[in-house]
Amino acid sequence: MKISKTKVLFRLRSMETGGVQKVLCDIMKNIPSDLFEITLLLNLKQGEMLPLIPENVKVFHLAEGKEQFSNNPLMHKLQLALRRVRLEVYHRFPQLIQKLIQFQPDVEIAFTSSEFDALLKSPFKKSKKIGWFHADIRDAAATETDKLTIIRQLKQMDTAVFVSQQTRNIIKEVYHEEIPKGLVIYNPFEHKVIKEKAHEFEVDFKTDLPVFISLGRLIPRKGNKILVEAHKILINKGLHHKIWLFGNGQDKEELLNLIKEYSIEDSFIIKDPVINPYPYLNKADFYVLPSKSEAYPLVIGEALILEKPVVATNAGGVKEMMDDGINGTIVEYDATKLAEGMERFLTDKDWVETIKFNNKTASQRFDNQKIYNQIIEVLKK
Repeated sequence: MKISKTKVLFRLRSMETGGVQKVLCDIMKNIPSDLFEITLLLNLKQGEMLPLIPENVKVFHLAEGKEQFSNNPLMHKLQLALRRVRLEVYHRFPQLIQKLIQFQPDVEIAFTSSEFDALLKSPFKKSKKIGWFHADIRDAAATETDKLTIIRQLKQMDTAVFVSQQTRNIIKEVYHEEIPKGLVIYNPFEHKVIKEKAHEFEVDFKTDLPVFISLGRLIPRKGNKILVEAHKILINKGLHHKIWLFGNGQDKEELLNLIKEYSIEDSFIIKDPVINPYPYLNKADFYVLPSKSEAYPLVIGEALILEKPVVATNAGGVKEMMDDGINGTIVEYDATKLAEGMERFLTDKDWVETIKFNNKTASQRFDNQKIYNQIIEVLKK
């Protein structure tokens, strides 16, 4: 007897490099294809991670991405304007999506809060609606009105998925709101893939000094400014080391100017993000997460899988991913505190060796099969 597959439609803005896109690709890859028929609807056919979408996933898009745009400045502006009009038409008349994908999904998932509104206005009235929330509500939107809107939307979902207990708890603590149909599902990690990709190419930092690595967008909530400040504090104390920061974003120019002002261009290096950062992470001595706000930072799990000692700020689900003093050190969001945490890595060699020994088994706390089983249960009709 042939089993009827559950038709699942994921909705996302684009496939530009990011943790959310990485998690989605992992989930789509590991959902049993004999039980689920997976489709991805992108607002924009755009992003470096488009090639990573599993082959069995059907992909539709509402508008073309920047990769398809002309290099001619005038034509580029025209294409941008036409794209805005096209997206607005789909927003006003969501029933047009029915004509685009030509099937009735059983389950629809908005994989970021930016797609919650579109999901709740979906033309597929009978589908199960799931909102996946990857952020701390305090930093999820620019205004209080928008934050309250996200909470209201989460309450309207058939299921609201939070990627850490902290992201769920903070809504109750700050806004005194309950999400009755909410549950926590941690992001999965492809342990084997991470370890294999870590040896995909050789990395040479061209230094005998200890190297800290950090990966993330260059935006205010990622705390890169306090990382520069902490680095300068340590350099002033004669504790020489290097930091390699991979990322792009609105803070890049300000960070580069600060690095120049402090005359630390040779020891604090900013690089563009790469599709495979694991060889760099594997080669570095330590990982540092300076974030002011997080949900469930994937890179902490990736660093632990590669057995790296971690110094991290107490943000989001960090304490759900690692133990202070066991896998590294957790500090408060402050340049001086971050410098103190990094200083111990640079000065206490016996402690560092203990952390490295502990981290040989750190990946065991990330139970992928349990996570995939939870996801399968949520995606059932």
